[in-house]
Amino acid sequence: MNLHHNLPPLGRHFATALTAARSTARSTASSTALATTLALALAPAFAATLDTRLIASGLSQPLYATAPVAGGPVYIVEKGGTIRAVQGGVTSTFLGIAVTSGSEQGLLGLAFDPGFADASSVGHRRFFINYTDPTNQDTVVASYRASVNGLTADAASRVEVMRIDQPNGVGNHKAGWMGFKPGDANNLYIATGDGGGSNDPSNNAQNNTVLLGKMLRININGDDFASASINYAIPTDNPYFGVAGVRGEIFANGLRNPWRNSFDRLTGAMWIADVGQNAREEVNFIDAASPGGQNFGWRVREGEIATPGVGGPLQPGMVNPILTYTRSLGGSITGGYVVRDVGSEIYGQYLFGDFVSGRIWSIAGDGSAQSMAGATDWTAMLDAGAGGALSSIASFGEGANGEIFIIDFAGKVVQVVPEPATVLLMAAGVLGLLALRRRG
Repeated sequence: MNLHHNLPPLGRHFATALTAARSTARSTASSTALATTLALALAPAFAATLDTRLIASGLSQPLYATAPVAGGPVYIVEKGGTIRAVQGGVTSTFLGIAVTSGSEQGLLGLAFDPGFADASSVGHRRFFINYTDPTNQDTVVASYRASVNGLTADAASRVEVMRIDQPNGVGNHKAGWMGFKPGDANNLYIATGDGGGSNDPSNNAQNNTVLLGKMLRININGDDFASASINYAIPTDNPYFGVAGVRGEIFANGLRNPWRNSFDRLTGAMWIADVGQNAREEVNFIDAASPGGQNFGWRVREGEIATPGVGGPLQPGMVNPILTYTRSLGGSITGGYVVRDVGSEIYGQYLFGDFVSGRIWSIAGDGSAQSMAGATDWTAMLDAGAGGALSSIASFGEGANGEIFIIDFAGKVVQVVPEPATVLLMAAGVLGLLALRRRG
């Protein structure tokens, strides 16, 4: 039998590998040697190979996607105020609210309670949204409860958690990301932009009496306030808890517009992608064991340099990012995830992109200082995927099993998948047949 006949390139590579593996197995009479040799021979073909599959298209300015329950819906946030649920290829409306959606305002964030699928949890069927109030342009964080089937939200279940005053008449730098650290079901992290304008004119990011330009951390299962519209507590282990004249909700400061952040689901480390002004895009890192209190430098620093025209040297307590890049590579960073999908070729790498250039890269996911010279560019491969070409990378998302979604602002969501699954299945099948034949 000629295994090479009419096979695609990867199939021919498999056939060559199988021939070599058979030879090894004959000489050693070892099925282990067969499997090992085949795996080593196939490794070059499967390394650095990714594909995509389409989750949904025809969306209106999607900004985020996640799937909190294995086998459950994929939830997609649209900037104009709608959350879609995609189940079994069918897209339905999960929640619709009124928002202001001009500039960088709108429905910007979604986070599911860690107890969402646990009927015994106080967070059962609870989720949180971050949006711009259409009446006064404030940032609002509110919670809702989903229906039993997870396909609709109960509008009557709304609870306003917190409200953040925004500068009047300024529509940019509203951030919007929210998330829970693995293993911590009480504390919600909330990223805020500096409030907008060029070069943070009010110096909000360095002013710890306001909540703008910060990473916040609040206890959503407590309540320290008498007001019915403020429904959270300040964690007693926050870095500024009890400090006079400082907002205790602050976990870290010195951020410009932290657009799409994440926790490594395995280690608990936090990754913060902060959009730059005119010179640098940056990635910041907080180790899982850190008590917080980092100052990432804005507006004094843009990336690893003094902010042109307004900045200066690192001040005491300020830290540099672990990665920066210049406008030659892009103009608005989109943060991603350390990939923990066990089937992925890029397991353990931090995947991120750029909204302006549409490029997607990965770097080592260990939190060490990196440079773009060591980054892997996946743009061409992912553009060629079955999910179709990507353009404006608005966000990345993560599912319950670590699967990675890419959100294209032009109107679709794709999932990153291994490629080619068919050849891997073929290899497994042939190995199984050979094992049976040897036993016969």
